[in-house]
Amino acid sequence: MTMITTERSQVYPISNLIYMALIALFAVGGLITIPTFGFASPSSGGADQGAAKMHLDEAMKALQAGDTAGAEMRMTEADKVLQEGEAKTHLDEAIKALQAGDTAGAEMHAQLAQDSL
Repeated sequence: MTMITTERSQVYPISNLIYMALIALFAVGGLITIPTFGFASPSSGGADQGAAKMHLDEAMKALQAGDTAGAEMRMTEADKVLQEGEAKTHLDEAIKALQAGDTAGAEMHAQLAQDSL
């Protein structure tokens, strides 16, 4: 393997230098994105589903207690974290029903959304 020595007497394999140059070139050019690694991401399905389920549970409690504003707030929070699918469709319908003053319809769709999770 060919090595290059810098002024500071550090030795780098040529393959590493080529790799770093390509990364810099593509990153500056916007042709690739540098991946970032984190412990949690907004698209982590299991965590989203758990948060949505918790918000839906709280929304159901609020509906049963007659707190429509609290129920709508919880449903909106659940809607933010849910991925597209059956649960989100029912949740959207529950929110529409609640906004139209149909608490029975909202409760039914919220229950269907919970059952879909």
